[in-house]
Amino acid sequence: MHHIIYISSATQSMSDDELTMLLTQCRRNNEQLQITGALVYGGGQFMQIMEGDKATVQALYDKVEADARHTGVMKLADKDIPYRSFGNWSMAFETVAADALPTAAGYATPDELLRTLPGSLSGADDLLYSMLRTTVGETAS
Repeated sequence: MHHIIYISSATQSMSDDELTMLLTQCRRNNEQLQITGALVYGGGQFMQIMEGDKATVQALYDKVEADARHTGVMKLADKDIPYRSFGNWSMAFETVAADALPTAAGYATPDELLRTLPGSLSGADDLLYSMLRTTVGETAS
């Protein structure tokens, strides 16, 4: 089992309809690929965790990097994991108002993450999980 966590910026803001279409496509594809995870979108920013077979997760991340809807893709974690943290969701999803992001438990900007976690970003896993779980919670779409 493997996971990759990344953040990126949307190249343009996405409407609710566009987000719904993206989510529907992600869920369908992830189910077929046996990928689980969570996607958070707010203030033009994406944060996603993808869990599954290492080669499949890497191939999916490569597609995200090449996707014209994303810019500034930054990988925060890329490692083997003992079990899925989002095993019940082919893709949990939540939109967050930009002004609400700083109040999410464990929220940190990319620059803050880099300053507080010198060396390996894999140490950020607990912080990232906390942020994702708080933001997505049990009420994810």
